[in-house]
Amino acid sequence: MKILAVRVGRVGDTVMMTPALTALLQYYPDAEITLLVSPVGKALLKDFHHNIKDTWTWNRSGLIKPVIDKSNILKKLGQTPFDKIICFDTSPRIGGLFENIKTDFKQYKGSAELKHCAKAYLDFVAEACNKPVVDSYNYLPVKDEDRNSVNEELQKHGISASDRLLMIHPTFSGYSRFGIRKRHAKLRKLWSPQNYGALVKKIVSSHSNTATPVKAFMVLLPDEISYGEKIVKESGNNILLLKSESSFERYKAMIARANVLLTPDSGPMHMASALGTQVVAFFSMKDPGDCGPYMTPEKFIILRSENTAHPEKGIAAIDVDSVYNACTKLLQQPGTHSDEAN
Repeated sequence: MKILAVRVGRVGDTVMMTPALTALLQYYPDAEITLLVSPVGKALLKDFHHNIKDTWTWNRSGLIKPVIDKSNILKKLGQTPFDKIICFDTSPRIGGLFENIKTDFKQYKGSAELKHCAKAYLDFVAEACNKPVVDSYNYLPVKDEDRNSVNEELQKHGISASDRLLMIHPTFSGYSRFGIRKRHAKLRKLWSPQNYGALVKKIVSSHSNTATPVKAFMVLLPDEISYGEKIVKESGNNILLLKSESSFERYKAMIARANVLLTPDSGPMHMASALGTQVVAFFSMKDPGDCGPYMTPEKFIILRSENTAHPEKGIAAIDVDSVYNACTKLLQQPGTHSDEAN
């Protein structure tokens, strides 16, 4: 049997499809599966499972590349017969790729009730395949060689294997050193460098004399570095700032090494949930019930502006002490990582 699974989305979109992909692999353990995803989706799902034999990409950014990629996909569809096509995208544009394909095609149409996106995908794929619903969380693999490489890199910066690590991802898709493209996104997702700095000082200080001290670090893209530098300064240089470089495998391994990831609603939040890393996540003006971390509930804490006295302030309404308490609670628990996540 040959199956095409489709989800052309960003990091979070792709990660929230992984439980359904796991279910599909369980339903048809001998099937050969091809993925149609975005370029970042291809990087995320590298080595996901040995039954995934091919990955097609559709880059939907820009003017020329989307047209070229679509043409290539249509050509491949004409040359490759599939027994099933499972499309997790609701987009008519993506569904339209398969209008003239004579095969068993099922497209997700959305959920009529509030339901986590990952759970909705699980229910959809079960119905599409006429199989029982599989109980599965987000999952991404990390190779031992990448874990070892990251441990060696961090050790050069004074972080030992016994240190507990708080990883901070303070930005979000759309952030730029040249400004915030969307004011609403800034209100919802950007906590101040002063707050992050005060938090790190408090966490590092309160755990400095323990058997397993807590250290903090960030791995940021070039456009995010200047914001990260402000946080480092406010923290009294108590946080390590690394550049996001080399490969996606390094970044996954960095998140997997952390005991806790602190972040607004973001792609790295979903990655952490798939890697078994505990999460403290900021949410504001958005319901985490459909897009929060999809993992064991004991492993994440959601901090919502709606639970403060001034929700109109967005993420700024969440105070340092509340974040400190949440991070400390999870840091005191043994973190589990991607080799245990699925």
